[in-house]
Amino acid sequence: MGLKVLAAKLKQMRVYLEKVATGKQAYNQQVIDNYQDIFNLLPNLKLEQMVKSFSVKSNDYMYVMYVSGLIRSILSLHDLINNKINNKEEEIKREKRIKQEEEDKRKKDEEAKAKKEKDDKEKKDKEAENKSS
Repeated sequence: MGLKVLAAKLKQMRVYLEKVATGKQAYNQQVIDNYQDIFNLLPNLKLEQMVKSFSVKSNDYMYVMYVSGLIRSILSLHDLINNKINNKEEEIKREKRIKQEEEDKRKKDEEAKAKKEKDDKEKKDKEAENKSS
């Protein structure tokens, strides 16, 4: 937003100066003095020290962005690794639970089979006893 306002003001200044130069508008010394003050206060960007300062500042900003990106990447990788570990632990727990459920089912089936065999044996024994009596 600030750059748009600056561009608009510079355009107004140019239009004013063009009108004064072509004679369409009267010359106002106070406006010209203000323009001169504005241009005198601008830094000389062609000085080697100014160029170096901007380069150093720019490099500092780029370094901060680079380090920030590295930190974000490291944190993301750390989260990814933790997620993988948690998923592996959950998978192991689930496999143990399934194995335990299968073991319990197998034991119940064996107990039911053993009980049935025992009942069948008792039934046969009773039938044999009833036949012999």
